[in-house]
Amino acid sequence: MKEIKSAARIARQIQKAERAMDQTILETNALVSAMIEGRFEGNLAAEVGQGALDNVVQGLKALTEARGAIARGHSDLKNVADDLAIEWRMDGPLEEKLTPTFGAARATQNAA
Repeated sequence: MKEIKSAARIARQIQKAERAMDQTILETNALVSAMIEGRFEGNLAAEVGQGALDNVVQGLKALTEARGAIARGHSDLKNVADDLAIEWRMDGPLEEKLTPTFGAARATQNAA
């Protein structure tokens, strides 16, 4: 096995990026809630602020898609480490992982 010093740094950074995306999504959800609650508190009609709400929710969707892309990148990096026999270990808090679904496309691609 190869020991690549940057591997641990990359692993820590991708976990940091994933957590930052989650926090941003939580903050954006809080914004959506505050916007709706503000309309209720102001006793305003449903159409008031609808355009702004549409835009914020569209941003939330984009954030969720970006989060998925980062998660897929994380899975891809694990595959790179495995393919190159790079030694890696769990660094930091343990995260429960599901069976990777992101690698299915890769397996299909390799079979072709």
